[in-house]
Amino acid sequence: MSAPLPSAECMEIRELAEFVLFANTIDGKLIKSGRLTDEHPGKAIVTPDGPGRPAELGLDGWGERDKVPFHDVRQLRSERDGGLVMHFFANHELLALELMALVLLRFPKAPAKFRRGVAETLKEEQEHVCLYLERMAAVGVEFGELPVSDFFWRAISPMASPLDFVSGLSLTLEQANLDYAPHYARFFAELGDEQTAALMEKIYRDEIGHVKHGLNWFRQWEPTGADDWRAFRQVLAPPLSPSRAKGVGGFNREGRERAGLTTDFIDELEIYNQSKGRCPSVYWFNPTCDLNAGRNVEQTPNAGIVRMRSDLESVAMFLASLDDVVLVERRPSTDFLRSLYCAGIPVPELVEVVPVGGAVPTELRDRQLGDLRPWGWDPESAKKMAPLFAQLSPGARRDPGARWNEGVRGLYAKSFGVEVLRTVLTVSENRELLCPRSAVGCALDTLAEVQTIAAEPSPTGRHVIKADFGASGVRQIIVNSGAFERHQCRWVESAIHEMGAVVVEPWLDRVLDLSAQFEIDDEGTIRLVGITRFLAGGRGRWLGAFLQQMVAGLGIPERRFLYGDGKDDRRLTRIFEVVGEVLAPELQTRGFVGAFGVDAFVYRDETSVFRLKPVVEVNPRFTMGRVALNLAKTVNTARTALWLALPIRHFSDREFSEIARTLKERHPIEMTPDGEQISTGLLFTTDPRSARQFATAMCVGRNLDEVKAMFDGVDERLGAWREHC
Repeated sequence: MSAPLPSAECMEIRELAEFVLFANTIDGKLIKSGRLTDEHPGKAIVTPDGPGRPAELGLDGWGERDKVPFHDVRQLRSERDGGLVMHFFANHELLALELMALVLLRFPKAPAKFRRGVAETLKEEQEHVCLYLERMAAVGVEFGELPVSDFFWRAISPMASPLDFVSGLSLTLEQANLDYAPHYARFFAELGDEQTAALMEKIYRDEIGHVKHGLNWFRQWEPTGADDWRAFRQVLAPPLSPSRAKGVGGFNREGRERAGLTTDFIDELEIYNQSKGRCPSVYWFNPTCDLNAGRNVEQTPNAGIVRMRSDLESVAMFLASLDDVVLVERRPSTDFLRSLYCAGIPVPELVEVVPVGGAVPTELRDRQLGDLRPWGWDPESAKKMAPLFAQLSPGARRDPGARWNEGVRGLYAKSFGVEVLRTVLTVSENRELLCPRSAVGCALDTLAEVQTIAAEPSPTGRHVIKADFGASGVRQIIVNSGAFERHQCRWVESAIHEMGAVVVEPWLDRVLDLSAQFEIDDEGTIRLVGITRFLAGGRGRWLGAFLQQMVAGLGIPERRFLYGDGKDDRRLTRIFEVVGEVLAPELQTRGFVGAFGVDAFVYRDETSVFRLKPVVEVNPRFTMGRVALNLAKTVNTARTALWLALPIRHFSDREFSEIARTLKERHPIEMTPDGEQISTGLLFTTDPRSARQFATAMCVGRNLDEVKAMFDGVDERLGAWREHC
């Protein structure tokens, strides 16, 4: 570095800002200004394409030199690695002081007190750059040896007012330093680098003041009259989002409190997420897709379905990644979302949408999207997602007809599952483990045929008749063989008239229920994501799923069947891989891409031998089993964990609120020592405050008996699931 420019005992704020913004040397940008005056603020300038910079620190150099991701130098394997970290921070501080110079030159008529505060903050940022440069030089790192990012400039320089400046720089990018600075202060202290740790501590203290200065002016200028959080979200413009106001190393509540941010603001920011670069996928919970597919029109759901949909819509959060988007009609409470966050469960970006219509939500306008992932494709989701297809990134399937068509519709049919099962039994090498062909069932389209097949003997003396389209466990009846009643005949005729066919199967003595989860890509490659054991009621209705210890509560014979007497832990995996191979060409032919599940069960035949029915239904959509697989990642594998759907329609809001409070107080969440997974406790996974028909909860204990005991002393209707374990 060349010798610094001479200090000025007294300097106009405008003069200082011009030096800092336009100087093409580091020395010029770090000029000592002495006492500042603001008697000649001058005229507003037009924002330049970029600040003055020496060539090695130019903001247009990304194409000429390899980009060095920040995370690649955070490992701190040597002193020099620490210097490279400081290189990134030094550029951030340099950009901050350049942007402060820009706001002084762009808005000469801003309040004098604001301008003086920015100027004094600019001088502190100059000091920060000097301190970074000194430490970098000490470990042999030269400023400019790495390409530097221009993100701060691109995000803040288009500002149309000082409000944009304090929102974008003070409350967003500088607020993130309330996490970065103390994190790296601890990091360097642990490495024995006390000098750099002290530098980061000083920067942390200064940044608290910078955020406070911006917050005070934000509150004066914010025009909507909303609370700080809502106003912040409304004012902040892309490419910035509240996610940029958080850094690494843990969320620092104390620093934000010292800066004057409200508890509500801090709570909301802590759980907020939005993609910082990756094109997000958009998820949406539409559980009526099975029924809509059968009628091939968007249905008006009845009141019960509306309540169920509202209660469970947030389960889509557990399918999404941290930087994805989940569409909801009503955002869960902040307290509920914080309970998930504190339990180590990431909370993606939640965007509220109106129940009907297909308008693009404000939060998604002008954003490039990676994929559209409703619970299932049907006429309703095709309509809902239609406006978003144009925003999909290049290479994504942007044709709505490729997502919902007659071929995809046919995948929902129960008769399709029957055909798949027949093929699986033909090609499988494990026929001795599987059901015989007599257990397959058949699709029929006349009452007479149904009565003939249902009159045939079955192992249990009963048959189940399913409408060709409909959700698992519903739109079906059970008949005694050869003994049709009049109302059952009417039901069959109505189902055939409405859905085109019914499927008749022998009712079997189910022992346990399984669900295999798959993904298929554009090339037709199938991936088995995992297998879950779920709890089902008497007619197959979903009650819950095991997250860990899938064999908990099973006897030794059942365990031996599943795992080949303990010698074949991949037995189920191989069988379901065959199911996937059978499905792959059919799905590809129909243009289906994405997640799907296959329900199966183990039953006891008439000779008391265990057999597996590997395909009961094909669900060309997400399933609760897929949600369970994702939730399982948050739980200690040494524990027994269940994810349960608790029926609450019989309780008043006050009654269930009290029950929920009691359960949470009795069984608080305890994390593993590393804080990464749940070790024990009960966690509601849908908001119990707003639940009307169902609430879901994750229950984690040392064994199954401990999990069952969590519901002792509460209403027995909430513990009805225990008899199905």
